[in-house]
Amino acid sequence: MGQACEAALLAAPDMHLEGSLGRDGDVFAFLSETLDVVVDLSLGHAVDQHGEQVVRAGKPYIVGATGYSSATLEALRAASAASGSPVLIVPNFSLGANLMIKFAAAASRLMAAPVITERHHTGKADAPSGTAVFTAQRIAQARAGAERPGFDSSAMHYKEALSGVLGADLDGVAIHSVRGDGYLAEQEVLLSLPGESLRIEHRSIDRRCFMPGILYAIRNIQRVNGLQIGLDTILDV
Repeated sequence: MGQACEAALLAAPDMHLEGSLGRDGDVFAFLSETLDVVVDLSLGHAVDQHGEQVVRAGKPYIVGATGYSSATLEALRAASAASGSPVLIVPNFSLGANLMIKFAAAASRLMAAPVITERHHTGKADAPSGTAVFTAQRIAQARAGAERPGFDSSAMHYKEALSGVLGADLDGVAIHSVRGDGYLAEQEVLLSLPGESLRIEHRSIDRRCFMPGILYAIRNIQRVNGLQIGLDTILDV
């Protein structure tokens, strides 16, 4: 992802790649550069170790890494408030995936029985995906305080003859995970009402799909106030 991001930045006519920081790089030297924004595509432990330094140095910070601790998230929030530097946490940079999340959350206010099915390649060891969890959280937020129409499709409401067949349950949203060699990253959200159903589906064909979202986040980072989670929060739709 880091190499693909570098290539996308070099190809963008309105951007300049000032520098990059590898695994053994010097964070202090890197932060001494004139940087308009820092994009972090490392691993969670690197965000735990260096993320707060980035924000306290006054650098707008876009985080595409996962696996950082909840304590780090709160430290970044506090550092952002102290320094005034925006922090954007992005579980998924795909513009299509973020549109899927926004549309699903909006539809869930009027439709029932939300079910998320995510399919990923065999190299993805964790399940469910972060995008599936994030989608379920957005749906739950959208339905909070609103009258839920009808019913949910989760084990909470039905008797499972085979344990797990109705999926995991996150605030009334059922989540199913599939792993196989025939997938890269796919997700669908199903919602229903009597006599009709709605399917919202997104597929990542290859990892190039994440680059437009990274460029969009960079171009719109000043629209972020404090710490925000999700590229969907700054999409113009």
